[in-house]
Amino acid sequence: MSKFNHSVKVPTQYKVTAKILKAALEKQRSIKSLIFEEKHARVRSLHAVLNHYSENRGAVDNAIAETGLLKDNPNLDICLAKVLVTELIFGRKSLNGDSKPVQTVRSYEEKLHQVIGESGYKKKELNPRYVRINTNIFSLAEALEYLAGEEWRRKELPADASYPDFLVAVKALEEDEFMTDMHVEGVLIFHSKWAHYWASHDLVRSRKLILQNKATCLAAELLAPPAGATVLDMCAAPGMKTLHLCNVMQNKGRIYAVEQSTERYRALCNITEEAGCEIVSPILGDALHLDGQRCPDVEYILVDPSCSGNGMQNRLSLCDEEKDDHRLYKLAGLQIKILSHAMCAFPNVKRIAYCTCSLWKEENEQVVQRCLQMNPSFKLLSCKKALRNKWQNVGDKEYANIGKNCLYCLPDSDLTDGIFVALFEKRKEGDTDN
Repeated sequence: MSKFNHSVKVPTQYKVTAKILKAALEKQRSIKSLIFEEKHARVRSLHAVLNHYSENRGAVDNAIAETGLLKDNPNLDICLAKVLVTELIFGRKSLNGDSKPVQTVRSYEEKLHQVIGESGYKKKELNPRYVRINTNIFSLAEALEYLAGEEWRRKELPADASYPDFLVAVKALEEDEFMTDMHVEGVLIFHSKWAHYWASHDLVRSRKLILQNKATCLAAELLAPPAGATVLDMCAAPGMKTLHLCNVMQNKGRIYAVEQSTERYRALCNITEEAGCEIVSPILGDALHLDGQRCPDVEYILVDPSCSGNGMQNRLSLCDEEKDDHRLYKLAGLQIKILSHAMCAFPNVKRIAYCTCSLWKEENEQVVQRCLQMNPSFKLLSCKKALRNKWQNVGDKEYANIGKNCLYCLPDSDLTDGIFVALFEKRKEGDTDN
């Protein structure tokens, strides 16, 4: 007689989390976007399980194989097994319910721990936690006062510190220390241990602090619209870069924030409203249908289009270097169309920032090259110079006069997500510089 009660169902949060993991692995989708699309509210609380799997994927997969968990139980769903093992070993250290899959994984707990211990597994070293101050409603001084009151120690560098000095200091952060970023005002840097701590913090829930990777802050930092400017964010949802633009502009001027997905548009409206953005005008629609009449006086444009996203550290894929040429071709076509439209449709534009969370040249240097060919009235500015030359990774030198002016954030060397940024300026009459 079976020792399992087959009438006991697997808890819904485990089943839906396994579905999300399967999509992330098979379709190279980001965990954040998949959870955002998921309607089941409790799954949002299991974001931690998916992050634990991402961080410990090698150990989980090896332990499942070495213990024979799937071989001995061929009817056990692979992704459900990964979720349950991750939760049991690296997550809450316990499992809910008495369904057959849950009891099966529980019965292997001792073997799983033994395999992981014998393998000499060391947890992947994570990049630091970045937290940005929303200066609409919370000042740097208030943030520093709060942190001091909570007994955080501020680690400071001399004013003439180099970028390598900065990276060494970030890597050496003690668990009770924090730093302010050398490039982006209002970005605080904490030890990776505190990633989940800040994710559930009251100051984050109240939008006084924003969880935003440093790399994704560089687009607004480099675009640098002044207070009082008119800005167009062509692909705005979920709204983190829109909010950062608002902070850069001191909440003065106007930002047209465009999103064509109804659900993502609602999220954009909610985030910007909760964050005290008084200058944002959300637009539900296709950015390719907008022009200088619908959005008058636009001077600065942020183009952050859909991309492959292979630079994001919260993305799971079957192979880190897997490349889908057909998908890249289609994405690049859309990216060229949107960036070129930004260059053509707004007569008062002065500067455009183009960014992707991709590390593929097809979406980056090649898109920039094509758009400059189509729109010779624009030129590239040097992102590295804009950062006072305190940067290392630029574009591919194979692309003459393009690569050296673009910027890459690389996870292993810059301790951030993988991001590409290019900065364009409208030529003045008689300007023939490359």
